[in-house]
Amino acid sequence: MKYILPLLLFMMPIMVFAQPPEGMGGRFQRPMERLESYKKIRMIEALKLDEETGLKLVKRYNKHRETIKDLEGDRANLIDKLESQLSANASDADLQKTFNEFFEMEKKIGEARKKYIEELKEIFTNKQIAEYMIFERNFMKDLRNVVKDVQKERQHKE
Repeated sequence: MKYILPLLLFMMPIMVFAQPPEGMGGRFQRPMERLESYKKIRMIEALKLDEETGLKLVKRYNKHRETIKDLEGDRANLIDKLESQLSANASDADLQKTFNEFFEMEKKIGEARKKYIEELKEIFTNKQIAEYMIFERNFMKDLRNVVKDVQKERQHKE
């Protein structure tokens, strides 16, 4: 267990910076899949879940991630639409319409996250849900810190 953090610190930059531009798949997807797998393992360990509960969590988490991924893809398409509209010198009314679609998409993302937390109540106590939410925040914070550290190291080497 004490070797997980050093391993994470070593592997994280490789996994994060090995990501292709969006839309490219194949062999470049593997590092992100490994990161997701690592996250699931850490979730189960951090929350001290038994195998059955861990499997239930992973199943719901996977479903939630797919939903969010789809919604975020739709949101990215709306940003692309805004970019095209700006290039085409679209009217304020057209831009406002796209803004409204964007805000609606943000609302759907928020609703999907809320639904996921509500679904966790079927397998977790409120205390466990709180621990899960804290884990999510801390995992992402640690990941951002690793990325920042790697960026700083790269800047110093250049």
